[in-house]
Amino acid sequence: MADLLEVPAAPGTGVRATTRSTPGHLAIDLDVTELAVPIVRTIVRAHLKLWGLADLTDGTTFVVTELLTNVLRHVQPTPRTGMRNAQLTLTRLPGALSVCVRDFDPALPKPARANHEAEHGRGLPLVMAFADDFGCSPFKGGKDVWATFLISKNGTNGNPQAREAS
Repeated sequence: MADLLEVPAAPGTGVRATTRSTPGHLAIDLDVTELAVPIVRTIVRAHLKLWGLADLTDGTTFVVTELLTNVLRHVQPTPRTGMRNAQLTLTRLPGALSVCVRDFDPALPKPARANHEAEHGRGLPLVMAFADDFGCSPFKGGKDVWATFLISKNGTNGNPQAREAS
């Protein structure tokens, strides 16, 4: 496991992230940029494989991508750094995987119904389809947007909608 955690950041990306990992828990503080999102997906995939949850990879990485993209699109940069800061946590719980993106904008996400010509507005409804549970918990100065994936006894996602959507 040490090799997984000691891999240096990709050179020349300009991505700032601090990653902390213990068995069953991953926390990443990052400046959300277009370059950061695929790097975070790679880290998430590696941890899911390490935790024996490879069957959850597609749904989980989709949800992580969507939630971080929402930070990129909807959260204003901080005046001090000019960056959009967020914290991503993945936690393996008994029978479930919890994914949470914390940002520091109090505006809550609003799932929309996009018409067939809309370029945006489909992400949160898809997140709700992939995850077994989804929600938003506001706190002073921000919010946690979270999704939960149930883990069956064989380590796979128990959500039939998620299997149909993939």
